Amino acid sequence: MDAIDATRAYTLDTHDGQLGDGLSPNVVCGSSAKFSMDVPADVPGGAAVVRICLTDGSHTPLRCERYGH
Repeated sequence: MDAIDATRAYTLDTHDGQLGDGLSPNVVCGSSAKFSMDVPADVPGGAAVVRICLTDGSHTPLRCERYGH
């Protein structure tokens, strides 16, 4: 992938139900970047899983990775 418009993160519960999502404010093209963002997970104990997606200019996911149990 040459250009990534943004990174979107989703928090999921133990049944893969989406709890919240967040969108990074930065655009990365041809390099890497560090960033942080808040992603809500308003359930006891927090989110079970986080899914991170690289998106295009219309915020359509291009590639997603899942982290957690």
